[in-house]
Amino acid sequence: MIDDLLSRVARLWPRSLIARLGVVVFGAVLLAVIGNAIVLGQAEQHYGDESQTWHIAEQVETAGHVLSAIDPARRQTVAASLSSPYLTFTWAEGTAGRPDQGDTPASWLLRHEMIEHRPALSALDLRLRTATETRVKAFDGSLGLTDGSVLTFNVTNLPSPVPVIYAQLGSIALLSIGVLLMALFLVQTLAAPLRILVKAADAVGNGPPIFIPLRGPQEIQQVAQAFNAMQRRIDRLITSRTEALAAVSHDLRTPIGRLRLRAGFLPSAEERAAFDSDLDEMQGMVNDLLDYLGGEEDPEKPRRTDLPALLSTLVDNATDAGHVASYDGPDRLALDMRPLGMRRAFSNIINNAIAYGGAARVEVRDTGVSALIAISDDGPGIPEAQFDTVFEPFHRLEESRNRGTGGTGLGLTIARQAVVREGGTISLRNRPEGGLTVTITIPKRNEPLKKRG
Repeated sequence: MIDDLLSRVARLWPRSLIARLGVVVFGAVLLAVIGNAIVLGQAEQHYGDESQTWHIAEQVETAGHVLSAIDPARRQTVAASLSSPYLTFTWAEGTAGRPDQGDTPASWLLRHEMIEHRPALSALDLRLRTATETRVKAFDGSLGLTDGSVLTFNVTNLPSPVPVIYAQLGSIALLSIGVLLMALFLVQTLAAPLRILVKAADAVGNGPPIFIPLRGPQEIQQVAQAFNAMQRRIDRLITSRTEALAAVSHDLRTPIGRLRLRAGFLPSAEERAAFDSDLDEMQGMVNDLLDYLGGEEDPEKPRRTDLPALLSTLVDNATDAGHVASYDGPDRLALDMRPLGMRRAFSNIINNAIAYGGAARVEVRDTGVSALIAISDDGPGIPEAQFDTVFEPFHRLEESRNRGTGGTGLGLTIARQAVVREGGTISLRNRPEGGLTVTITIPKRNEPLKKRG
């Protein structure tokens, strides 16, 4: 029932931003008018109460003069006839038992108002006693007549007067609150789709596209529709280019294999070695390119992996090849990650450290919430201004086109892809004593790996 009512109201809500602004302004003005009517109505009621007090003062004065002028035998009857539903008169001979003037502030204020309106009441010795000390709801009073008798009266349901400033402040406060609430509602309807737009814009180029729901004003929906269409075009463009490049790179393996076979029939051993070197370089470039293109949609699933075992194997392989490499860290540290992708990432970084820094020192620390891996070398380091650019595809600090000295420019790019896919971070830092340190953090998500039997 409630959902159906809300859906009907939503259908009546204007789609245009200008129309919504108009509805908000109209609602604020309407709320202000209603509030003014309510507050001013209350003020008029209080002013009516004050006028009623003045009217009571006139009736009391008139009754006092009338009873003073007539025969005492008729005074009780006349007093009863002068009474009304909210004002009751009684007459008594003598002043015995007549109450004194009330000592509350309300009693004195009410007596002052009545005498200020009808000064003759002061000569008749007006005395009042209110039922409360603050807000007057009812009061009793008495007058001393010229022959010494007493006219008493009782008033019920008389509210205390309210200053005019209260009505003005109430009207202003109600108007301000109404405009504020309407403005907040409008800002919320505009900010929600804009926040989604910001999130979707940040996701462009950093994973699968985030499509914006078509909600909000008509103008916001048009922006969302255009942005979604742009994301689809970009995604199709990237996908088609990636597939084409991957297909070409993959197909290059066949002619490379044929060239390697034909090179084997060359009569000169020196020429065969030169051919094999060039073909190895081409094969390495193709492999790096395929690794990079397949990084975003790697089908490998995360599984429990012993990080120290993986890194120790890479260090041992480098040592066996005659390079300087070492490992320092725990013997066991289990992480949920894609072992093949991370092995490729660590291998690229270790190979870079050996190729450009002469050594690779791998350190692993368990921080409790993540694994911290630092791979250091003794090379010249990297200018801090290029810390970000070295992760870009095909960017090489060594400007020659020789792959043996400059590589393909994809090693760190592939490494960052793999680390980010695990929810981790990778950063660079130049060591004060010389060399570069690559720091990788990988979050821990599951229980520790069980010990092998």
